Amino acid sequence: MFKLNINNAAERGKMQNKQKLKIGIYSAAILMMGVIGVAGSLSTIGANFPDLNQTMITSLISIPCLIIIPVTLITGKLMESVAKKVLLIIGILAFLFGGIIPGLMTDFTMILIMRGILGIGIGIIQVTCSALVAENFEGAEREKVQGNMTSAQMLGCGAMVFIGGWLGSIAWNIGFYVHFIGIISLMGVIALVPFKKPEKSVVSKNSEKVKITTQAWGWIGLMFIFFIGGQIYSNSLSFLINDYQLGTAATAGLGLAFFAFGGFVMGMLFGKLANTAKSLTFAIGLLLLSGSYLLVAFAGSMTMIYAGSLICGIAFSICMPALFIGAASSVEPLAVGMVVAIATCSLNLAMFLSPYVVNPIAAMLGQGVNNNQMAFIFGAALIGAMGIIALIWGFLKSRREIPEIEMK
Repeated sequence: MFKLNINNAAERGKMQNKQKLKIGIYSAAILMMGVIGVAGSLSTIGANFPDLNQTMITSLISIPCLIIIPVTLITGKLMESVAKKVLLIIGILAFLFGGIIPGLMTDFTMILIMRGILGIGIGIIQVTCSALVAENFEGAEREKVQGNMTSAQMLGCGAMVFIGGWLGSIAWNIGFYVHFIGIISLMGVIALVPFKKPEKSVVSKNSEKVKITTQAWGWIGLMFIFFIGGQIYSNSLSFLINDYQLGTAATAGLGLAFFAFGGFVMGMLFGKLANTAKSLTFAIGLLLLSGSYLLVAFAGSMTMIYAGSLICGIAFSICMPALFIGAASSVEPLAVGMVVAIATCSLNLAMFLSPYVVNPIAAMLGQGVNNNQMAFIFGAALIGAMGIIALIWGFLKSRREIPEIEMK
């Protein structure tokens, strides 16, 4: 009986520690989409820099994404010798510094440099949070935590874009102060994430090197293509609303908040959807996203914008965890951290390149059509085509799995 009580107490202690870790991860994850915190204010910021074109203004989002790419790889290496808690604290401090200081500046080049520092912080946070999930949770619990982490991302995104848009409607530079939200994350990580020295893996001389599989590279490639189209929403929504004269920076921020709310709800439900839809999960997310883009592109009112934004957020919270889980599940456990890092690089490279790819295509195709509207139409076509291919792949995979289930 005494041993039983000790075992029960030990199990309860482990569960409590895991719960604390989960909350600590979620508190940091609210910053993972901090790159788009000022997305609602882009048109207002652009109005204060009339000599700069739209692509240059969107570099406030694309430059941090570019910086994140090498940072994720460096962070993946640093995790071998530096505690993840320490890395998270460093990342959050960089987020605070690089996010807030631009509010005190008027030189656009200096603002971009600060945004680069913001990118360093977000890159550290993204990889470290994902690695903590992969390292500490398995199976269904990992799917649930991954989905909840996506919800936390969306919750933070919603708060930032809504508050940032509202602040940006007061004055363009005040919108940057939304990054003070990082203080909440800093407190959460300090209090809840345990300090754990990294364990050096011992590999036998006779053991084979862990390789990234062809299937994993396929998921990484899908991540890249997905975000070329997926980033259109953050880059173009504020400008589209301004073009249609439907509202202000605060209105655009609210639209992005609807996106985040949809993502938050679906993030909580992702585990159940994935368990039900199985191999069709990714296709469902892609087709929903394509439909939401068309709804936004042809919106005649903010009500339609909000509806499209809500569906867009739901779709993102289906596609994102599906992509990461697909990539992580296609390699051996020792390679998961590296695959997550490469996948994160892939999505951030796509986010950086998106305006440079999409804007010229939209201008070329949009003869007599609003360029921002054409950007959404192009995105709908690209993601819709991916959705149809994923749907066919999902059905074929489901049919191959049926005999295995029946034999059991």
